[in-house]
Amino acid sequence: MQDPSIIKIIQEKGEINDELDFALMNYLLQNRGPGFTACQPSLVELEGGKKAIKMNIDHTFVDKDNQLKGLGIVGKIYVDLDSLQVIYCTPIEDLESNIKVLKSAGIEPQPRPKGKY
Repeated sequence: MQDPSIIKIIQEKGEINDELDFALMNYLLQNRGPGFTACQPSLVELEGGKKAIKMNIDHTFVDKDNQLKGLGIVGKIYVDLDSLQVIYCTPIEDLESNIKVLKSAGIEPQPRPKGKY
């Protein structure tokens, strides 16, 4: 499956509730492995008129000083607004490839806030 086509951005920035945040964290952990955090939610309309929550996927980890760090955006996840089911999530191979691209570009991990972001 490929990345859905966005027709319109309905709301560029927003927040998701704790339950959806927890469900997405579990989805990413179970289906893509550790080290991925859904962030920066926006509300979009996809081709076919379906409304979805689009979130970026950040590569995150806890460093040796117990600080939460993020390397950067490595993928996307789309959630159907009505059913709250995942429509699309960047495949693990692409996530890993994007991590390598960021690392080889010399991107330094940056501190991330604790909790939802």
